[in-house]
Amino acid sequence: MGSHRFAGHVALVTGGGSGMGAAIAHRFAEEGATVVIAGRDGEKLSRTIEQAPEGGTIVRRIVDVRDEAAVVELVDGTVEDFDRLDVLVNCAGVSDVGLLVDLDTRDWQDIIAVNASAVFYAAKAAVPHLKKTKGNIVNIGSSNALRSNYGQPAYGAAKSAAESLSASIAIEYGADGVRSNTVHPGFIYPTGMTGPLAGIPGALDAYSAHIPMRRTGTPEEIAAVVAFLASAEASYVNGATITVDGGLNQVLHLPSTSEIAQASLDLA
Repeated sequence: MGSHRFAGHVALVTGGGSGMGAAIAHRFAEEGATVVIAGRDGEKLSRTIEQAPEGGTIVRRIVDVRDEAAVVELVDGTVEDFDRLDVLVNCAGVSDVGLLVDLDTRDWQDIIAVNASAVFYAAKAAVPHLKKTKGNIVNIGSSNALRSNYGQPAYGAAKSAAESLSASIAIEYGADGVRSNTVHPGFIYPTGMTGPLAGIPGALDAYSAHIPMRRTGTPEEIAAVVAFLASAEASYVNGATITVDGGLNQVLHLPSTSEIAQASLDLA
């Protein structure tokens, strides 16, 4: 990138094993940060490190963000290892696919735990450290927090909760120099959630047709916005929500499962 906005800084990225999390980690490392990536899958985390830009420093930590004690240990351990924490990016996420009445209670709890509770765990542990560095938090939400999507009741609810929590952090700790903002991605491809759609004939075209820009976004486009929010260039941006979705939030709906199935038949 030719920029070193984060030289000497330490960034912690949850969900850093693939998709947006990996792209965010690469962007921070490319701009000079030491990056700690966390996730449940050690192989995926290692792949992120292997694909890192030359000269970038990325280290992995295998952590289940549903476990509060493990998240606290992750945050405090990052500071112990690198003497500071400047940026926390909560990117870990899981989604549901199915209607409300078919949603298992355990799945609901798991989705809330990863997408909302984990944000609480990490932010609570990070704020005392971020006060010292005048650091900031960037939470990865979803356009589903703005407009509910068919067949994802738990995911939308969890992302809405995370956005509200992010705003509370901004209000409570802005005076301490700690900023907290949210990025709402739209349909980003490829990620762990959207990658499987490539195997469904017509699926990507069906989604793209509903997006004003007529294409899906990339993980790198999300990473660029995250890097801006985390940088000194966004020094007066606090409690904000930036939607990065090609205009999708202005559209009434995405295609439903039945529409995708029909698109597959039409292309067969």
